[in-house]
Amino acid sequence: MKTGPVLTAPAMRLMLIAIISLTALAAVLWLAIRPVAPGSDIRPLFAQPAKLWPQLIVGFGAAILSGWVWALRPRDLATRLFALSGLATLTFTFAAAALDVHASGLADASFRMVLMLNASGASAFGIIFIALFLVYPGHLKHGRILAAIIGVIFGLWTLLALSGHLAGHLASVHLITTLEMVGIMLAVAAQYIAARHDPTARAITVWFGLAVLFGAGGFIVLNAVPNTFGYPPLLTAEYAFCFFGLIYIGVAAGLRRYRLFELGEWAFRILFYAAGTAVLVALDAALIFLFPIGPGSAFGLSLLFIAFAYLPLRDGLARRFMPRSRLREDELFGAVVAVALEASRRRRAERWAQLVTETFNPLETTLDPAPVDAPEIAEEGLTLRLPAMTGIPPLILRYPWAGRGLFGPAQRDLARRLIDLMAHAEASRDAYDRGVAEERGRIARDMHDNIGAQLLGALHSADRERKDLMIRETLTDLRDIINNASTPGLDLDETLADLRVETADRLGAVGITLDWEMDIGATPSLSTGGTHALRSVIREAVSNTIKHSGAKTMRVRATREGDVARVVMTDDGRGLPAVRTGRGHGLANMQSRSQSLKGELTLDGGTGGTQICLRFPLAPVTSNPPVPSCEEAHG
Repeated sequence: MKTGPVLTAPAMRLMLIAIISLTALAAVLWLAIRPVAPGSDIRPLFAQPAKLWPQLIVGFGAAILSGWVWALRPRDLATRLFALSGLATLTFTFAAAALDVHASGLADASFRMVLMLNASGASAFGIIFIALFLVYPGHLKHGRILAAIIGVIFGLWTLLALSGHLAGHLASVHLITTLEMVGIMLAVAAQYIAARHDPTARAITVWFGLAVLFGAGGFIVLNAVPNTFGYPPLLTAEYAFCFFGLIYIGVAAGLRRYRLFELGEWAFRILFYAAGTAVLVALDAALIFLFPIGPGSAFGLSLLFIAFAYLPLRDGLARRFMPRSRLREDELFGAVVAVALEASRRRRAERWAQLVTETFNPLETTLDPAPVDAPEIAEEGLTLRLPAMTGIPPLILRYPWAGRGLFGPAQRDLARRLIDLMAHAEASRDAYDRGVAEERGRIARDMHDNIGAQLLGALHSADRERKDLMIRETLTDLRDIINNASTPGLDLDETLADLRVETADRLGAVGITLDWEMDIGATPSLSTGGTHALRSVIREAVSNTIKHSGAKTMRVRATREGDVARVVMTDDGRGLPAVRTGRGHGLANMQSRSQSLKGELTLDGGTGGTQICLRFPLAPVTSNPPVPSCEEAHG
């Protein structure tokens, strides 16, 4: 059977309960203020006896709170029974109120009907709660069968008592409700014993059971038991009904802490918004009918009340029943990054444990002996399990919000976001560490290949002029290494322009003429390593020309073809046979540098002079255009 459209949304179901409750409330209030005799005036509402209001407040509040729980989980047997208990409470409290305010004005048939409503509502309350504790929170075998049997027994007893087929104490409704209270206590005890291995179910049983025992039990002890044995009640029924309010207040307070009926934070949001609407409508109606002001003014005053009284109260209750992380979103981000960048593994684990403790405020944080791959809720919300990460062991968090709540999907999703952010920060840290290691390796290679070799050559050189030249080159390379460690690479044309000035100075010092032509245009920036590699190749070529060629002129041509750059360096000296036969280290160094540029180096050191051609791609490489050969460029 499909549910009708009116019951398809929690708000609509709650509205149905509210309409039933408001209709019953309107009926009782009309009964209280209607004229006693024909032609007499309507009696003032606030002139009614004070005992009227506790009954109405308890009955209306019980119906709304229990209806709210059912509206959120309408197919669950426990919430259905709880909603029926609220309607039963509304029935016997409103019937008692009707008897109090207008008993003398009711016809005999009406009086008897209201009296029967009061008695049957009280008996139904006991039957419903016995059945509720036999099926909720669970673990009792044959609980539904027992609930049906007990319901039939007490239901027939109540029917026979109200129809006059029983005499003496057996016809007393107070005796029936007293025995029903004993049944409730036995059902609570059975649930407590059955839940000995389930801490969540035991917590629910203790909290919910105590609320019912103190609520219904208070009325039974102070009113029903004395009446059963012929003594005057210790507290009249009108005020003893207030104890039933403890049941529903206790359930509302335990929904978040003990996860009663599996309701979450969104349940409170629905209640708050529905309550705000009801307060607005009720206040508007009260101002219109009780005070001589217009509808517009009444609505304005209602809005002021909502803004300055209800909304702050709602926010306070939300903070109380819906605890949040102690850290804001931006603070969480900073805390996770700080944990990821922690160098010490021990400190990283300690700071991660501190972070999740500040986020979820658990009573207990321990290592997980059976690690999981992703955040996981266990023990029906008592536990949140967190996976291991780099340098961080797996953790188990128990009893969040200092024991005042349970873990839910929102907390699991938050833990997943923290772990994802942690993984991203760790990946960024690892990339940074690799970059640092590569830069250190580059500096070490430069120091070993260039500086060390040049200083060693200068140390063993007998030619003073050559020694000074090598030392100057060494200082230049050292300065370049230091600068490259802290500054980004330059554009290719800027790098070549700097090298042109440096090369002209070096060649001019030994009487060699420089012929430098450049047709590069706008190019992407070279990386720090690429800039240094290009400088090293050109400097090594210039050094070889100075040291070995005996040339009078050195020619440098820098061109670009698409995404490929080409630098051709030639001289008119006697060539480099030593390098051609592999006996020198200069070519090996230049080959190594060209590889770091992802390029290609060729050398022709014949008797007509030396030609070195370096070709390398420019980022981003979008094509592989044909590059003219070094011979074509030289010609």
